[in-house]
Amino acid sequence: MKAIVIKEFGSVDVLQYVDNYSQPVMADNQVLLKVYAAGINPLDWKIRQGQLKALLGSKFPLILGNDASGVVVAVGKLVRDFKVGDEVFCLLDANKRASWTGFAKSGAYAEYAVTRADTLAHKPKNITHQQAASIPLAALTAYQVLMHRAHIKQGDKVLINGASGGVGLFALQIAKALGANVTAICSERHHHLVLGLGANAAIDYKTQDIRHISQKFDVIYDVVADMPFVSYQHLLNPNGVVVSNVVNPMSLLATQFNPVLKVLGFKKRYTFAWVKASGVDLAQIACLIERNQLQTFIEQSYTLSNIKIAHAHSESGKVQGKLVLDLSAL
Repeated sequence: MKAIVIKEFGSVDVLQYVDNYSQPVMADNQVLLKVYAAGINPLDWKIRQGQLKALLGSKFPLILGNDASGVVVAVGKLVRDFKVGDEVFCLLDANKRASWTGFAKSGAYAEYAVTRADTLAHKPKNITHQQAASIPLAALTAYQVLMHRAHIKQGDKVLINGASGGVGLFALQIAKALGANVTAICSERHHHLVLGLGANAAIDYKTQDIRHISQKFDVIYDVVADMPFVSYQHLLNPNGVVVSNVVNPMSLLATQFNPVLKVLGFKKRYTFAWVKASGVDLAQIACLIERNQLQTFIEQSYTLSNIKIAHAHSESGKVQGKLVLDLSAL
């Protein structure tokens, strides 16, 4: 099969296009996918550079990519909810069982890939495979933070720091779908986008110090994770929470062991969440897509042969929306 393979950590030059790579072997609880499109995420090039080798190891050769959309071509004997021919998408995890670290095993930059059945959801009929492949990692990250950590509810006041990025745009839309009042923090050039998606207000972090916002919030989702809890705590309602996807040990200690807050009866807190592959959560996201409450934004699509250009684009930090690999012609 055709695939993008790396045999060492390094720059974009370690990305190799091969056309005779061995097709992956499927376990009993997995399915084999014909990959039609794969998402490109910062996680991919961070793995390629070796930034996560302490958690993921350094076993080569390695196929990158966890966002995938395609068609089921074979199912393991323990799989019941999916059949050959189903159009599906997923945060792909080639591990036979979920890793203790929470990190999924990649493999989407290839003509075929395997993943556990519990990572899959049926692709919404109103989007393409390319659109579907741009969704899982970023949308699951936002959904799991808002639903499982922040426990967002109707009427909550939510502040999203980094609302115009891949995760932030999904967080904004999911929060609005759940009935929240959302204030979006992003550069002014993106205000038209976030306001068009339903944000109740937009703040330009370049011209306004967000620490001096007068409003109080029930949830602050710090997508960019660039400020400690002490900078945000005065913006929280008494039972409010700050959530990020990056652990800040000092923020965690400040909220767990602050005696002043406890004496005053305040329950302000800080927490974090790592994304997990979940077909159940992805199915809920698919429902939002089918009801037109959630949309994705693809800035550019690349072929496998242009993978080096695609990674360089992602690393530039100048991406609005998502980048995808189109494998439909393979």
